[in-house]
Formats: sequence, C-alpha cells, structure tokens
Amino acid sequence: MEQIKNAIETFVRGGDNNDVTLLDQILHPNYQNIQDGHFEQTGIFVFSKEQYIDLVRTKKFGGHPRTIKYEDIHQIENIAFAKTVLESDQLKFNSTIVCVFENGQWQVISNIPKIVVTD
Repeated sequence: MEQIKNAIETFVRGGDNNDVTLLDQILHPNYQNIQDGHFEQTGIFVFSKEQYIDLVRTKKFGGHPRTIKYEDIHQIENIAFAKTVLESDQLKFNSTIVCVFENGQWQVISNIPKIVVTD
C-alpha cells in the first residue's frame, strides 16, 4: 500500500506545484480526469492526460498545496483505488483515484473528483 500512496502523493504534489514533468511521469498514458462541473460550467467533463497536464501547465488547475486524507484504499492485484479528501485553503476535493501497476511501477490512471469551494 505504501507504493500506491507514494504514487497518489506524487500526483497531488505535481498538481500542487504545477510540476508537469512530475505529472508526466506519474500519470498513465491512458489517464482520465472525470469531473462533474468545470468552474462555472455544468455537466460531465473528461480530460485526457495531455489535456490535464496542459491545464496544470497554464495554471488553470493546481498551484495550491493540499493536505491528503485517505478514507479508504483497496488493492486487487495490479489495480488499486483510493477514496481521498484533498484540501487546500480554497478547495476541497472528494476524489476517487485509481492506480495501476505496470512495468514495475504504480501510476495514476484515473481521478474522479467532486470539487467544493471552501472560502
């Protein structure tokens, strides 16, 4: 479980620090970010790895340190999923993060956040 947590923490740190190099390493090539709503827009939004990294690069996403609370982690062979609460001074993310183990490392393949403004 420690390697899974390390992958999740690397993913979070990459976003918090707008570190696209770190994100490129930890995100699986088939990564998807799936969220309900995007800023003022409603609806389901699905972002690929490339789109997500671009949102972080342009600072539309990320840039605020968050704490990580693990509510639950399950591993079934080479797939793991974690229910987490990520919280900054502005936003709270109730996220389900899915990781896969391929080529000797854990990578994040999916993030499904429910985002709540906390100010």
